[in-house]
Amino acid sequence: MQVFVTGAGGFIGRNLLPRLLADGHRATVLLLPEEDEAGLAGCPVVRGDITRPESLEGLFEGCDAVVHLAAAVGYGQTLERCRRINRDGTGNVVAAAVAADLRRFVQLSSVSVYGRRPGVPVGEDTPLRKTGDPYGDTKIEAEELLLEYARRGEIDLTILRPTVIYGPGDDKFLPKLVENLRSGRARIIGSGENRVDAVHVEDVAELIARVLADERAVGGVYNVNNPGNPSWNELLECVADALGVAPPRSHLPYPIALAAAGAMELAARLTGGEPRLTRYAVRVIGREYDYRVDRAKRELGFEAKIDLREGVRRECAGSA
Repeated sequence: MQVFVTGAGGFIGRNLLPRLLADGHRATVLLLPEEDEAGLAGCPVVRGDITRPESLEGLFEGCDAVVHLAAAVGYGQTLERCRRINRDGTGNVVAAAVAADLRRFVQLSSVSVYGRRPGVPVGEDTPLRKTGDPYGDTKIEAEELLLEYARRGEIDLTILRPTVIYGPGDDKFLPKLVENLRSGRARIIGSGENRVDAVHVEDVAELIARVLADERAVGGVYNVNNPGNPSWNELLECVADALGVAPPRSHLPYPIALAAAGAMELAARLTGGEPRLTRYAVRVIGREYDYRVDRAKRELGFEAKIDLREGVRRECAGSA
């Protein structure tokens, strides 16, 4: 299968490409005009910008599937930028795919589309909820747009909704955790007994590979998480041990952490820096969520395999 991968220069794409090639696929990767193409497993590169539909014309010819990874994510994203990339950019990608008679479309979405629903089971049929978060809200809009194409019979769609993704090349989850632990100012938000909702990028690549290989995934929506993850207390102990620093012992109540993060964000906007803690991170860390992953196991035989403690030890060792 010839697979067209958007956002291939990001850390998910760079981990996915070797897996696709190992499965016998061929991959064409889309990069922005200025992006570095080194380390892309020797895959052919095409240049374009998903926010400029004219730049995508003709790029999808001869391909059998699209894996759409490109997105605006991370701290400081505005609603306008997220709409331009996550919603409108997705619309440009699917329109170009349909014009090339390319039906198979795999969309990497996020559990952010559910809003934050602590303490209740969250399965793939849980209603989506906008919360004012630019990333999550525009991921909902992108899904709605793609589902319209699927309802009209123009694409064979699969949507994946992962929790936090970490692994080689991650520049958000583990690096921020390491920075806070090394600073000596890290605090445990809440009790710390809630499970970490995160999944290794190699597990995400494994599920994408299964989706491409299995017709049963057409029309499917799948949460992606590792329910065997440790608690935040256990993870912090593990990372601190790998770094050779003392783990945090003091706790910060959730409401206080949320208020402090808001103040840090305001200060960062005034100074042009980046806050040490964000409200998004507090909501992810400080509450217990129950993202159900039974459907991927039942329909595709997929279970996340990489233990979070082992995954972060690998990354800490690699960055030492």
